[in-house]
Amino acid sequence: MRFPAVVFALATLLATSVHAAEVIPPKPDRYFNDYASVVSKEAASRFNEELAQFERETSDQVVVAVFPKMQSDSDVADYTQRVAQAWGVGQRKQRNGVVLFVFIQDRTMFIQVGYGLEGALPDATTFDITERHIKPLFRSGNYETGLATGIDLICKAIRGEYKGSGKTAAEEHRGGGAKVFLPFLIFLAILIIVSRIMRRLGGYGYSSGRSGPVFLPMGGGGGWSSGSGGGGFSGFSGGGGSFGGGGAGSSW
Repeated sequence: MRFPAVVFALATLLATSVHAAEVIPPKPDRYFNDYASVVSKEAASRFNEELAQFERETSDQVVVAVFPKMQSDSDVADYTQRVAQAWGVGQRKQRNGVVLFVFIQDRTMFIQVGYGLEGALPDATTFDITERHIKPLFRSGNYETGLATGIDLICKAIRGEYKGSGKTAAEEHRGGGAKVFLPFLIFLAILIIVSRIMRRLGGYGYSSGRSGPVFLPMGGGGGWSSGSGGGGFSGFSGGGGSFGGGGAGSSW
């Protein structure tokens, strides 16, 4: 009776040590994420905007993550599934997310496909994309063209499965936030208008009570930013998609 207990304890210890050695990267704030610096900034920005526009048109979320190396001792398919699941790529209802993972030093890649796109992007197709189209370009060191080819083929395969709303998930979230702050913005606008009127009348307004002067801001031309200050790129926000292990990969 002791032997099974010992085996169970060893298996638990092994699983714990493997889990401890694994790092799940935080959810990215862009669609195209080049943590290994294998493409130019211009190309990275272009890829990011293309994928953002693709979500606007289709609601599909396609994310690319290029890492220097894999931070796990487990199989690449299992590890990337856990990462894609943690990031929540794809819409919750459609589960239409795809993530292309690339690990430069390990010379391996994997395409994880969400449940809702496994019909449009089956394992055979993802393997064909990585093996026949991306792999030869990576072998020659042409990462930019390889990534561009992979993105293009993934998007062509899944286009038409779902219809977009014209906005990304991040843009819809920002729109909801604007509604919450609308009363504050109205109050702020009224305050600025009153302050300018008081400025024309002499600079400061005074209350009729005995508590002393009430100073109103003069609105000295500083201006208000309508954006989030995020550097001019389309941000990514996961929609709660889920992954069941669909996809395939290759090494080069």
